[in-house]
Amino acid sequence: MAHGRDDPRLTRRRFLRQSAAAAGALIGGSLAGAQEAPARRVVYRKLGRTGFMVSHVAAAWDWNEWLYGEAVDAGINYWHKVAGWPALPEPIAKLDRDAWYCDIAIDSFEEEGAYEQFEWARKNLGLEYIDAMKLHSIHKTVEEVATKTGYIAAFDRLKAEGKVRHLAAAQHGGETAAICAAMIESGHFDHLQPALSIAPTPDMLKMLELAQQRDVGVIAKKVMGAVGRAQKEPAIRAEVEGHLGKDGKWGAAVIKAVLAYPGVTAVTPRCSNYQQFVDNLSAEGLGPTPQETGAVEAIRRYARAAQCSYCGECLSACPQGIAIADTLRYTTYCLVYERPHDARRLYAQLPPEGRAERCLDCGACEAACPQRMEVRRKLRGAVRLLT
Repeated sequence: MAHGRDDPRLTRRRFLRQSAAAAGALIGGSLAGAQEAPARRVVYRKLGRTGFMVSHVAAAWDWNEWLYGEAVDAGINYWHKVAGWPALPEPIAKLDRDAWYCDIAIDSFEEEGAYEQFEWARKNLGLEYIDAMKLHSIHKTVEEVATKTGYIAAFDRLKAEGKVRHLAAAQHGGETAAICAAMIESGHFDHLQPALSIAPTPDMLKMLELAQQRDVGVIAKKVMGAVGRAQKEPAIRAEVEGHLGKDGKWGAAVIKAVLAYPGVTAVTPRCSNYQQFVDNLSAEGLGPTPQETGAVEAIRRYARAAQCSYCGECLSACPQGIAIADTLRYTTYCLVYERPHDARRLYAQLPPEGRAERCLDCGACEAACPQRMEVRRKLRGAVRLLT
């Protein structure tokens, strides 16, 4: 299963044609069920106190545009960061507005800045209302949740004007679990979108339990972070294939595992080609098979050793204040998502004092890391890769 940014012309028709040829060579010409479109294989679950019944797989604006119609046909009804579209895609524009949900990402704490960003995007898409105004990972510390609150006034204005329904936030930097917990405690946020590894930290699980208790919905993001790298490790790949078979669907297995965490309603997996789409939506229902459970455990063991969970513990420990989690996330963009230009651009935007070149090699980050990753080695590699 490729997880790179494959040829954008890899449509359903081309994928099925290629799959048919491969299947013919392997199984005497018959088509296996896994090569069929995953039509209507979503499960609808309530997104916390919003009351929205959303598909267990949510889509994002940066999915390959060829997949938009397939996503609609499969029953996917939540779209993340729709401000990224230059215009509303035709398959979605054809739907009744109350048949799907979406959010607009905001990166300003200030009332006027947040209001103007939201209104520009809403008007550009020609939509009467948006389901959620979502702060997109702009909190760097827990303290900022209580002190930088201008956006709340913007949200209140927009809601009074009938242009938005709920306030939400994504978080994949800083102390993710602690920041999300503070957002839940604040009472302002109706659903969250944290970066959630297949190997979550204890603090992350506690945060999810708190969200469940407070009826704050959770849509998990970056759940495939370890999968692309694991597939490139021969020993891990062999172990996973021992459970799933060579044509097994890694994506579906990981998604089921993440959806079993407390309070998680849906996931937004990366999906840039049709094969990823099929892999992620290849199984009926959400109950994992024994084979999938075994495969996930193998991926989880690898993730604990190799993939940052963005918990933020290292940032608190680093005497230099290096943006370690952000740096490792950009490395993943480069190596796994095959987006080197985006990765280097984002890294260059970090404040000079937060860049990995300032690492003292003291080891405080590794002592703080709950996964005991070789953080210093990863930072050295990041400098070579991103500069």
